[in-house]
Amino acid sequence: MDWRQLEQQTSSDGRAKVEMQGDPAGHYRYVLSGWIDAAPEDEGALGDGVWSVEEISGNYGWKTPCRNDAARALRLRGVGT
Repeated sequence: MDWRQLEQQTSSDGRAKVEMQGDPAGHYRYVLSGWIDAAPEDEGALGDGVWSVEEISGNYGWKTPCRNDAARALRLRGVGT
């Protein structure tokens, strides 16, 4: 499918983000990513670090439920960290 980014939310500490995406058929999904700092043994190969995908939702038929669940996933990602 041809997904395109519609919206993005970032956690208050900047270490997590969630992107809401849509496709031409009217489906929506979100992608939750977390920031991983580069380790000294990476020797600069990763720069400061990388974004790592932690979760990709299923498909939604409506934008609002997808947006709500994306925001919830971002909030829950911060629990216990």
